[in-house]
Amino acid sequence: MLFSKKQVPFKDIIPDGYVDIHSHLLANIDDGVKTVYQSAYIIEQLKNIGVKKIITTPHVMQEIWPNTSETIITKRAEICEILKSLNITIAFEASAEYMLDDLFYKRLKEKDIIPLSGNHLLVEMSTFAAPINLNELLFEMKLAQYIPIIAHPERYSFYHNQMHKYDELKERGVLFQLNLLSLSGFYGERVKEVAIKLLNGNYFDFSGSDIHNYRQLEVLQKGFPAKYAKKITQLMEKNAVFSE
Repeated sequence: MLFSKKQVPFKDIIPDGYVDIHSHLLANIDDGVKTVYQSAYIIEQLKNIGVKKIITTPHVMQEIWPNTSETIITKRAEICEILKSLNITIAFEASAEYMLDDLFYKRLKEKDIIPLSGNHLLVEMSTFAAPINLNELLFEMKLAQYIPIIAHPERYSFYHNQMHKYDELKERGVLFQLNLLSLSGFYGERVKEVAIKLLNGNYFDFSGSDIHNYRQLEVLQKGFPAKYAKKITQLMEKNAVFSE
Protein backbone atom coordinates (compact mmCIF):
# COMPACT_ATOMS: atom_id res chain seq x y z
CA MET A 1 0.00 0.00 0.00
CA LEU A 2 1.48 3.38 -1.03
CA PHE A 3 1.04 6.57 0.98
CA SER A 4 3.03 8.97 -1.20
CA LYS A 5 0.09 11.12 -2.33
CA LYS A 6 -1.02 14.19 -0.41
CA GLN A 7 -4.53 12.75 -0.06
CA VAL A 8 -5.15 9.00 0.02
CA PRO A 9 -8.63 7.75 -0.98
CA PHE A 10 -10.51 5.91 1.74
CA LYS A 11 -10.63 2.71 -0.31
CA ASP A 12 -6.81 2.63 -0.24
CA ILE A 13 -6.65 3.08 3.54
CA ILE A 14 -9.33 0.68 4.70
CA PRO A 15 -7.99 -2.67 6.00
CA ASP A 16 -9.41 -6.04 5.01
CA GLY A 17 -12.50 -7.04 6.98
CA TYR A 18 -13.20 -3.57 8.36
CA VAL A 19 -16.20 -3.26 10.69
CA ASP A 20 -17.82 0.18 10.89
CA ILE A 21 -19.17 0.53 14.45
CA HIS A 22 -20.71 4.00 14.22
CA SER A 23 -23.30 5.17 11.68
CA HIS A 24 -26.87 6.39 11.39
CA LEU A 25 -28.36 4.25 8.65
CA LEU A 26 -31.79 3.28 9.99
CA ALA A 27 -34.36 5.31 8.12
CA ASN A 28 -36.26 8.13 9.81
CA ILE A 29 -35.28 7.19 13.34
CA ASP A 30 -32.87 10.03 14.17
CA ASP A 31 -30.89 12.68 12.27
CA GLY A 32 -29.49 10.09 9.87
CA VAL A 33 -30.94 8.80 6.59
CA LYS A 34 -34.57 9.59 5.85
CA THR A 35 -35.56 6.67 3.61
CA VAL A 36 -34.66 2.99 3.33
CA TYR A 37 -33.36 3.63 -0.18
CA GLN A 38 -30.95 6.30 1.02
CA SER A 39 -29.79 3.77 3.57
CA ALA A 40 -29.39 1.03 0.96
CA TYR A 41 -27.40 3.30 -1.35
CA ILE A 42 -24.94 4.34 1.37
CA ILE A 43 -24.59 0.76 2.59
CA GLU A 44 -23.82 -0.42 -0.95
CA GLN A 45 -21.22 2.33 -1.39
CA LEU A 46 -19.57 1.42 1.93
CA LYS A 47 -19.44 -2.18 0.77
CA ASN A 48 -17.83 -1.10 -2.50
CA ILE A 49 -15.20 0.86 -0.56
CA GLY A 50 -14.32 -2.27 1.39
CA VAL A 51 -16.43 -2.24 4.57
CA LYS A 52 -17.25 -5.87 5.43
CA LYS A 53 -19.68 -5.32 8.30
CA ILE A 54 -21.77 -2.42 9.58
CA ILE A 55 -23.09 -2.09 13.11
CA THR A 56 -25.33 0.93 12.75
CA THR A 57 -25.94 3.04 15.84
CA PRO A 58 -29.03 5.29 15.94
CA HIS A 59 -29.18 7.91 18.64
CA VAL A 60 -30.95 7.14 21.90
CA MET A 61 -31.56 10.50 23.55
CA GLN A 62 -34.28 11.57 25.93
CA GLU A 63 -37.03 13.78 24.48
CA ILE A 64 -35.32 14.09 21.09
CA TRP A 65 -34.80 10.47 19.93
CA PRO A 66 -36.00 8.17 22.73
CA ASN A 67 -35.61 5.06 20.60
CA THR A 68 -36.20 1.70 22.24
CA SER A 69 -34.43 -1.57 21.57
CA GLU A 70 -37.63 -2.85 19.94
CA THR A 71 -37.80 0.14 17.59
CA ILE A 72 -34.17 -0.31 16.55
CA ILE A 73 -34.53 -4.05 15.98
CA THR A 74 -37.67 -3.50 13.87
CA LYS A 75 -36.02 -0.81 11.76
CA ARG A 76 -32.94 -2.96 11.21
CA ALA A 77 -35.13 -5.85 9.96
CA GLU A 78 -36.79 -3.42 7.53
CA ILE A 79 -33.44 -2.40 6.05
CA CYS A 80 -32.28 -6.02 5.83
CA GLU A 81 -35.32 -6.85 3.70
CA ILE A 82 -34.54 -3.97 1.35
CA LEU A 83 -30.89 -5.04 1.08
CA LYS A 84 -32.00 -8.58 0.26
CA SER A 85 -34.40 -7.37 -2.45
CA LEU A 86 -31.58 -5.31 -4.01
CA ASN A 87 -29.03 -8.15 -3.76
CA ILE A 88 -26.74 -6.10 -1.54
CA THR A 89 -24.87 -8.64 0.55
CA ILE A 90 -23.16 -7.32 3.66
CA ALA A 91 -23.34 -8.09 7.38
CA PHE A 92 -25.66 -5.39 8.74
CA GLU A 93 -26.40 -5.22 12.45
CA ALA A 94 -27.70 -2.59 14.83
CA SER A 95 -26.79 -1.26 18.24
CA ALA A 96 -27.15 2.35 19.40
CA GLU A 97 -25.29 5.49 20.31
CA TYR A 98 -26.51 6.21 23.82
CA MET A 99 -26.48 9.76 25.14
CA LEU A 100 -25.29 9.77 28.74
CA ASP A 101 -28.49 11.21 30.18
CA ASP A 102 -31.33 10.20 32.52
CA LEU A 103 -32.94 8.03 29.86
CA PHE A 104 -29.73 6.04 29.49
CA TYR A 105 -29.61 5.50 33.24
CA LYS A 106 -33.21 4.25 33.14
CA ARG A 107 -32.55 1.94 30.19
CA LEU A 108 -29.43 0.60 31.87
CA LYS A 109 -31.41 -0.30 34.98
CA GLU A 110 -34.16 -1.91 32.88
CA LYS A 111 -31.60 -3.79 30.76
CA ASP A 112 -33.14 -2.22 27.64
CA ILE A 113 -29.73 -2.00 25.98
CA ILE A 114 -28.27 -3.29 22.71
CA PRO A 115 -24.47 -3.59 22.95
CA LEU A 116 -22.21 -3.26 19.93
CA SER A 117 -20.72 -6.68 20.49
CA GLY A 118 -20.20 -8.63 23.66
CA ASN A 119 -20.30 -6.03 26.44
CA HIS A 120 -19.17 -2.90 24.55
CA LEU A 121 -21.49 0.11 24.53
CA LEU A 122 -21.15 3.18 22.34
CA VAL A 123 -22.02 6.28 24.35
CA GLU A 124 -21.80 10.00 23.77
CA MET A 125 -21.95 13.30 25.60
CA SER A 126 -23.24 16.69 24.56
CA THR A 127 -20.62 18.53 22.51
CA PHE A 128 -21.02 21.50 24.88
CA ALA A 129 -20.65 19.98 28.35
CA ALA A 130 -20.07 16.69 30.13
CA PRO A 131 -22.98 15.39 32.23
CA ILE A 132 -22.63 16.42 35.86
CA ASN A 133 -23.10 12.79 36.88
CA LEU A 134 -20.60 11.41 34.37
CA ASN A 135 -18.62 9.47 36.97
CA GLU A 136 -21.80 7.95 38.38
CA LEU A 137 -22.95 6.82 34.93
CA LEU A 138 -19.57 5.27 34.17
CA PHE A 139 -19.67 3.47 37.50
CA GLU A 140 -23.19 2.15 36.79
CA MET A 141 -22.01 0.84 33.43
CA LYS A 142 -19.15 -0.94 35.15
CA LEU A 143 -21.58 -2.49 37.65
CA ALA A 144 -23.69 -3.71 34.74
CA GLN A 145 -20.49 -5.22 33.26
CA TYR A 146 -20.43 -3.00 30.19
CA ILE A 147 -17.33 -1.43 28.66
CA PRO A 148 -18.00 2.16 27.58
CA ILE A 149 -16.73 3.41 24.24
CA ILE A 150 -16.95 7.19 24.07
CA ALA A 151 -17.94 8.28 20.57
CA HIS A 152 -15.89 11.03 18.92
CA PRO A 153 -14.04 12.42 22.00
CA GLU A 154 -12.24 14.83 19.67
CA ARG A 155 -15.53 16.70 19.18
CA TYR A 156 -16.03 17.60 22.85
CA SER A 157 -14.96 21.23 22.83
CA PHE A 158 -15.03 21.46 26.63
CA TYR A 159 -12.03 19.10 26.76
CA HIS A 160 -9.98 20.77 24.03
CA ASN A 161 -8.06 22.92 26.48
CA GLN A 162 -8.09 20.30 29.22
CA MET A 163 -6.27 17.36 27.72
CA HIS A 164 -5.83 15.83 31.15
CA LYS A 165 -9.57 15.07 31.09
CA TYR A 166 -8.94 12.56 28.31
CA ASP A 167 -6.30 10.92 30.51
CA GLU A 168 -8.76 10.71 33.39
CA LEU A 169 -11.32 8.94 31.19
CA LYS A 170 -8.72 6.47 29.96
CA GLU A 171 -7.69 5.77 33.56
CA ARG A 172 -11.30 4.88 34.29
CA GLY A 173 -11.22 2.23 31.57
CA VAL A 174 -13.16 4.23 29.00
CA LEU A 175 -12.34 3.41 25.38
CA PHE A 176 -12.26 6.05 22.62
CA GLN A 177 -13.78 5.90 19.13
CA LEU A 178 -12.47 8.29 16.48
CA ASN A 179 -14.83 9.74 13.90
CA LEU A 180 -12.89 9.25 10.68
CA LEU A 181 -14.54 12.37 9.26
CA SER A 182 -12.84 14.43 11.97
CA LEU A 183 -9.51 13.89 10.23
CA SER A 184 -10.89 15.39 7.02
CA GLY A 185 -11.77 18.66 8.72
CA PHE A 186 -15.48 18.00 8.28
CA TYR A 187 -16.25 19.26 11.81
CA GLY A 188 -13.79 22.15 11.65
CA GLU A 189 -10.06 22.69 11.97
CA ARG A 190 -9.99 22.64 15.76
CA VAL A 191 -11.66 19.22 15.92
CA LYS A 192 -9.24 17.99 13.24
CA GLU A 193 -6.30 19.30 15.27
CA VAL A 194 -7.46 17.55 18.44
CA ALA A 195 -8.21 14.35 16.52
CA ILE A 196 -4.67 14.30 15.15
CA LYS A 197 -3.24 14.98 18.61
CA LEU A 198 -5.21 12.09 20.12
CA LEU A 199 -4.34 9.84 17.17
CA ASN A 200 -0.63 10.53 17.51
CA GLY A 201 -0.89 10.01 21.26
CA ASN A 202 -2.48 6.57 20.73
CA TYR A 203 -5.61 7.53 22.69
CA PHE A 204 -8.03 5.95 20.22
CA ASP A 205 -9.10 2.32 20.52
CA PHE A 206 -11.52 2.13 17.60
CA SER A 207 -12.82 4.12 14.65
CA GLY A 208 -16.12 4.69 12.91
CA SER A 209 -17.59 6.65 10.04
CA ASP A 210 -20.50 8.24 11.96
CA ILE A 211 -22.03 8.60 8.52
CA HIS A 212 -25.49 10.19 8.32
CA ASN A 213 -25.97 11.20 4.69
CA TYR A 214 -24.70 11.42 1.10
CA ARG A 215 -22.51 14.46 1.77
CA GLN A 216 -20.59 12.71 4.52
CA LEU A 217 -20.21 9.66 2.28
CA GLU A 218 -18.58 11.83 -0.41
CA VAL A 219 -16.16 13.36 2.12
CA LEU A 220 -15.28 9.93 3.49
CA GLN A 221 -14.62 8.54 0.01
CA LYS A 222 -12.14 11.32 -0.76
CA GLY A 223 -9.87 10.06 1.99
CA PHE A 224 -7.32 11.58 4.33
CA PRO A 225 -3.89 13.23 4.44
CA ALA A 226 -1.21 10.77 3.36
CA LYS A 227 0.99 11.55 6.37
CA TYR A 228 -1.63 9.95 8.66
CA ALA A 229 -2.75 7.14 6.36
CA LYS A 230 -0.69 4.35 7.92
CA LYS A 231 -1.72 5.38 11.43
CA ILE A 232 -5.39 5.44 10.42
CA THR A 233 -5.18 1.97 8.87
CA GLN A 234 -3.55 0.58 12.02
CA LEU A 235 -6.33 2.08 14.14
CA MET A 236 -9.04 0.71 11.85
CA GLU A 237 -7.57 -2.76 12.16
CA LYS A 238 -8.52 -2.73 15.85
CA ASN A 239 -12.21 -2.88 14.88
CA ALA A 240 -11.65 -6.55 14.00
CA VAL A 241 -12.82 -7.42 17.54
CA PHE A 242 -16.36 -6.67 16.32
CA SER A 243 -16.20 -9.03 13.36
CA GLU A 244 -17.95 -11.94 15.07
